[in-house]
Amino acid sequence: MVHLTSNFTSEAPLAPSIREAISVALADGWADPKKSSQAATKAAALRHGCLEELASHLGARPSQLEVVGEPNLAYFLAISGLLTPELELVTSSIDLGKIRAVARAHSGGKFELNVGRDGLYKNISEIPSAPSLIVLQSCNGETGVRQNGIDVVKENFASSAHIILDASHDIPNATMLTGVSSAIFDSTSWGGPGGLGLLYISEPAKYRYPLPHIAPIRTPGSYSLPLLVGAAIALTLYKESLTSIFALRKYAAAALSKIDGVSVVAADSGAESRYLSFLIDGISSEELLRSLQPLHIELDAGSACSPEDLTPSHVIAAMGLPTTGHLRMTFHAESTQDEIDYLVANIVSVLSQLRG
Repeated sequence: MVHLTSNFTSEAPLAPSIREAISVALADGWADPKKSSQAATKAAALRHGCLEELASHLGARPSQLEVVGEPNLAYFLAISGLLTPELELVTSSIDLGKIRAVARAHSGGKFELNVGRDGLYKNISEIPSAPSLIVLQSCNGETGVRQNGIDVVKENFASSAHIILDASHDIPNATMLTGVSSAIFDSTSWGGPGGLGLLYISEPAKYRYPLPHIAPIRTPGSYSLPLLVGAAIALTLYKESLTSIFALRKYAAAALSKIDGVSVVAADSGAESRYLSFLIDGISSEELLRSLQPLHIELDAGSACSPEDLTPSHVIAAMGLPTTGHLRMTFHAESTQDEIDYLVANIVSVLSQLRG
């Protein structure tokens, strides 16, 4: 009997066309594009073409994009490159640990945005009027919640604050960077390769590289050109699947909500995203995962920040929800409605067995 494999984890194999493009780029893009050899000239043209493609999706100029070979470093670079001690640093209770770590080390004033059970910021009106740096999350990588107050912050603070957009779990679009000083992107959020991030800097002349350096750089500059090629192609391909992915999330949310003892987290405010979280009443997430894996069903559990030890989600806790029984789904371009039906049917069956 052939089993249907349902992969709803945050990781998935690269599409064949992306793997092929990376393989070709390994042959054509091996040279340092900053040098002056023929191979370097070819690599430089490849790099420029990729940056133009990515910039076109963002409505940005290629000169405003920096490639980061260690995406986790981009959070520190984006914030610390514009943050000074006299600025108030505004972050939120649902930010990634990399952002909260920068906030913890900041010697100046701090303010934290809180969220309600819908995952949306609820105290935007209380942001201090003092000069500040405000970090906003465009899409949460666990719940899929899209913040609806970002435009309000841009309108009220565009002239008095640096606004940093954490779009590391979002899909680049041509309007999201309006009024933003800096933004963070991760190729994996659109089905691209790991180890490739983007840092958008609106006004490069005002940005200061925060690590020790001699040359006038904005990022370390060490990254894989073939991975950049893969990221550019992946974004174009992924955008073609967005409508079906959003529809699958909506379908899954509706189907899961019908299961007794299952509740979808922020079902409405996360509608247009590829991420979904749900809670199982009275059953630990680890127990359910172990029961589903022999059925070829793969899900994530716990915090997206610490997947290796199933640390309870600080995002779910910040929303005032129980963290026990928390499971996460990520929808991919290859995901299907049949996989969701298979998942739902087996959750019903497994819960019946576990509850006796």
